[in-house]
Amino acid sequence: MGLVYISILLIATAFLIVTVYICYVMKRVRNHMGTLSSTLNEVEKHLQTVTPRLATTLEEAGRFVDDATEKAKATDSVFDSVELLGESLQTTNTALQNSISLSNLTDEELDRQMEPFIESIRWSEVAVKLYGKWKNDDSKQNEFVATGREG
Repeated sequence: MGLVYISILLIATAFLIVTVYICYVMKRVRNHMGTLSSTLNEVEKHLQTVTPRLATTLEEAGRFVDDATEKAKATDSVFDSVELLGESLQTTNTALQNSISLSNLTDEELDRQMEPFIESIRWSEVAVKLYGKWKNDDSKQNEFVATGREG
């Protein structure tokens, strides 16, 4: 009978040791969970600070892209005009080469015959510059109206 009591005592002691160890492990897990909770609270505070700034930055980037797109579209007409000018110059050059024999003309005759074409090129340059200035002034006026201040 003494052997049964000794066995029960050993089992109770082993149970006590396991219980104490489990309590120790649970206490450490609780401490780690507390540390994790405080860290997550700090991360949440930082995210609350960063999120509005990020949203503002994204809005500004969107406005910048829209502005760049509008400015790129505004230059399309200038490049179309330059392309048309180049085509007309090429056509004029071809017509002149076909209709005039350059070896038979003196420099004065050639200058006299080319004068209308040179004058048209000058006027087209003036038109392109005026159009560009008008577009620039118009965009400044739109910016003044939109922002309420001069640019």
